[in-house]
Amino acid sequence: MELKVLYFGMIAEATQCAEEIISLESGSSVDQLENLIKGKYKKLQRLPFKIAIDKEIIANNVVLHPNSEVALLPPFSGG
Repeated sequence: MELKVLYFGMIAEATQCAEEIISLESGSSVDQLENLIKGKYKKLQRLPFKIAIDKEIIANNVVLHPNSEVALLPPFSGG
């Protein structure tokens, strides 16, 4: 399956792109996606971020579905 992954803030700076299409096997989990992305972008191994699926921050053991919108979000600052 192919997923559109969006990058924001310092995550976009580390990947040098705002979005990309990532291919994963059907039934893959968020953990597997995160490991793939961290393997591709070594700088992300040192950066904190959350993963949102369809605009909702989720746990890492959630199974991904085709056509889901995935976003890597940097830490939020309040105000």
